[in-house]
Amino acid sequence: MCNSRTILFVLLALAGCSAPASPAATLLPATPSPAALNTPVAIATGQTKTWAVAVDDANIYWTDCGTQPSASDGKVMRLSKAGGVPMTLAAQQGCPTSIALDDANVYYLASAKIGSAKLMQVAKVGGAPIALVSGQDIRSLAADARGVYWTTCDLPRNTGTVMKLASPGGAPATIDSGKDCFYSVAADASGVYWIDDRGVMQAGAQGRSAIALTPARFHPRNLALDETHLYWLTDNYIMRLAKSGGEPTVLVSGENSARALAVDADYVYWSNGTAVLRIAKTGGDKYVVAQTRAVSLAVDATNVYWTTLGDAVMRAPKTGGAAVQPKPAEPRTLAVAQEGLNGLAVDETSVYWTTCRYEPDKYTRGVVMQVAKTGGAATTLAENQACPGSLVLDASNVYWVNQGAETSPNDYQDGAVMKTPKAGGAPIALATQQDGRAWLAVDDANVYWTVCGKTRGVMQVSKDGGTPSLIVTEQECPRSIALDASNVYWISGDGIKKADKRGGAAQTLAPSGGSALALDDSSVYWTRTQQISRTTFHSCTDERSVLMRVSKDGGAPTQLAQMSGIAPDRIAIDETHIYWANDCSDGIRKIPKVGGNPSAVIAKVIAKHIVVDAMSIFWTDYQMGTISKQAK
Repeated sequence: MCNSRTILFVLLALAGCSAPASPAATLLPATPSPAALNTPVAIATGQTKTWAVAVDDANIYWTDCGTQPSASDGKVMRLSKAGGVPMTLAAQQGCPTSIALDDANVYYLASAKIGSAKLMQVAKVGGAPIALVSGQDIRSLAADARGVYWTTCDLPRNTGTVMKLASPGGAPATIDSGKDCFYSVAADASGVYWIDDRGVMQAGAQGRSAIALTPARFHPRNLALDETHLYWLTDNYIMRLAKSGGEPTVLVSGENSARALAVDADYVYWSNGTAVLRIAKTGGDKYVVAQTRAVSLAVDATNVYWTTLGDAVMRAPKTGGAAVQPKPAEPRTLAVAQEGLNGLAVDETSVYWTTCRYEPDKYTRGVVMQVAKTGGAATTLAENQACPGSLVLDASNVYWVNQGAETSPNDYQDGAVMKTPKAGGAPIALATQQDGRAWLAVDDANVYWTVCGKTRGVMQVSKDGGTPSLIVTEQECPRSIALDASNVYWISGDGIKKADKRGGAAQTLAPSGGSALALDDSSVYWTRTQQISRTTFHSCTDERSVLMRVSKDGGAPTQLAQMSGIAPDRIAIDETHIYWANDCSDGIRKIPKVGGNPSAVIAKVIAKHIVVDAMSIFWTDYQMGTISKQAK
């Protein structure tokens, strides 16, 4: 979630918690026809710093922050849609920001200092403003016929609330409270909705307890409602979710700089810092309504209204606009907003992954997910897992390692080896009290994993359960494990090793350790860092790594390729090539297994995990939270 002290601070910075605005050329058509774009009209000028905007059937309302918060020269304004002179509803206010309406009143936040706001009310027809609530760090507000709602953030106590006030002078009621800040709130006849650290939340209109409709992923914010669905922004997407819950869908992707949201009966509207855009709620083409800088949006039957943190309130028709050129079909995104991607695997029909949020109060909220390779709705196979990581498959089941809690600094001996059916079912623990940083492999009968703690070696347990056994002992922190019909292979701190799967002495195939390991019928392939940065900073110029190969029977290792940067800790292999990526490779690269020159396969992606099948490459982008594929 945002870490800024208040909405006031966030919007004054004009960055919020979003990434910097993308250049217009990445979104808008290269040469849009001027006649295709709507011309914005200033409906009110002479303002100081217009902030939030709202509309009803007859009027437009907005807040004006004034010269600075401490000057308390902000205003709340009203203007008839028919035109005329704006009316000041409230003057001498401390930077009024968020605004909400009911049938008779305007509600707004007045924030003269960081970390404290007043929830104010003024009649739409004018009159003396009333302070409803003061002294709280209020983050969002909404109103309906039943009352006014707001969310709070108490940073010193790391708590938040969503509140309701049914009538002026009454006592506020707490709808829900919890850890971390509570953010964007909305309300309608079916309930109250808000965003907090748990996700997109709902409480029933008749007092039903709060439930999470979908987990929090990638800083959800700017919640909006229609009769059947919720809409919100994330770091990269505009999301849509039925009020009944389920898996959210993506309306728009790649919107790193989206900062305002509004909906009507048919469309969703947003601002990206350089334009106001729209898209049908069912998806389809995007349209640029007007090229403009907007920080708050409102819509009515015919127009879009916005503020600019400038001296005017603007308007443009909702219809018309220039169609945005679609991006190429490849690569295809199979899943989005997957925060903390931690593992990836594929079978003949589906893609599987795990997520882990490492914060102490969030690590037990990990999930194991599945989606068809052809796309569609993702399925949750296991939830509320203790930071699931390494992921492997057999014909019927998914296996993974739960990292568990940190039992001592950098020590995770509270881990578990888990499995669940691909078709769905309750997860089963095959082994507990294991090294949660383990790497997994599976064959027809058993699951194998590495351990690096008080015990260091390779473990084995039957896929049907039973007592785990240590089949290889006294290894120097083994990792990155792989199997063939007879042997288990792994990377240890002192070399590339193998041993009989039935147990026995380890054989060193190559000296020195490494990061990623893969096998084919005859050889072992691995990556190894050769040179780290000469400074305390990560440096693609200073750091070097290599891709190596050695026969399964031993012999002299062969260097296949040099790579910039730290060695990738995951590689993929098919019949002819090895694939890899790191943050210095500018995409996914490949090299023939027999040697040769590396070549780029997919450019301008940052891949953490890579897997391949006969036709495609699949990868995760940790920063963007996406799982994508592209034909090889």
